[in-house]
Amino acid sequence: MNDAIPEGFESVALGSGFSSLFGPVYRHHTESRLGFRVAPQHLNPVQVCHGGAMATFADMQIAVVAPGLGTQAGHTPTIHLDMDYLAVAPLGSWVEMAVTRLRETRNLIFTQALITADGEPVARSSGIYRNRPAAG
Repeated sequence: MNDAIPEGFESVALGSGFSSLFGPVYRHHTESRLGFRVAPQHLNPVQVCHGGAMATFADMQIAVVAPGLGTQAGHTPTIHLDMDYLAVAPLGSWVEMAVTRLRETRNLIFTQALITADGEPVARSSGIYRNRPAAG
């Protein structure tokens, strides 16, 4: 199994709790993208990425469009998350999410994401998050 991380990605600190159980997630240095490698803990009974694991990953899209948010220090609660599953992501595949910030209001951030596995579309997602600007 190829476990190399593509160039331009660095590890994201997920903090403690549920997110830490997901496993390593990587953010691209210059683009609004996140990625992870499908590992055994992400699998369902038929040995492909579980839909719940994919939704957990999709819920991290806020961390790309609003750096510093989506973390313990800048927690932005999810208001709504929508998922459409298009195909499967097998064990070992590189899953990558390209995220777009659609709109930001005083109280909400709206996003959408296309999720691919080894370059092929596997899901699309949209999210609405509570906007909590950084204290300062």
